[in-house]
Amino acid sequence: MIELLVVISIIGFLASASIVAFNSARIKARDARRVADFKQIQTALEMFYDQIGRYPQSPGHATWSGHWAYFSQCLQTGVNCGFTIANYTPVMAKVPQDPLRKTTDPFANDFTYYPGYPTGCSDGKSYRIAAYLETNHIALSSDLDGSFYNNNNGCQDTNRGYCVGVETCSGW
Repeated sequence: MIELLVVISIIGFLASASIVAFNSARIKARDARRVADFKQIQTALEMFYDQIGRYPQSPGHATWSGHWAYFSQCLQTGVNCGFTIANYTPVMAKVPQDPLRKTTDPFANDFTYYPGYPTGCSDGKSYRIAAYLETNHIALSSDLDGSFYNNNNGCQDTNRGYCVGVETCSGW
C-alpha cells in the first residue's frame, strides 16, 4: 500500500512539473509570435509608405480594439487610414491579432495590439505599434521606450511593453 502511494505521488509530481513547463513554453511561444507579427506589420507599413507616401493614422475609436481594427482595415483595404486613398493595392491580406484574443469581432474589447494614438503625426512620417509581452523577452532590450499614447509609459521594459515604430510624435 505504501509503495502504491509513493508511486502515485511521484506520478503526480511529474505531471505537475510537466504542466508548469508546458505553460511556460506556451507563454514564450505567444511572445515570439507577437515579435514576429510586428516584424511582418513593419514590412507592410514600409510597403504602405512606399505606395502612399505616408503612414496611416487612426481616425479614432472609443476602444483600443477599435483603433487596431481601423489600423488593420487600412492595411488590408485602404479604408479607415485617417485620409482618403485612391487606387490602393493591399499590403497585407490579414493583419495579425494578439494570440490571446478570443473574439472574431474586431471592435470587441479584448486582448489587442495597440497602434500609437495618434497613430502618426499629422504629417504621416511616423508610427508606433505596441503589444504587451508576458515575459521579459530579449526583444524588449532593443525596442522603443516611452509611450504609445499620451505618455502612458506603455512601452517601458518594466511594463513588458514591446513597441516598434519610426520617428516620434508629440506625446510619445
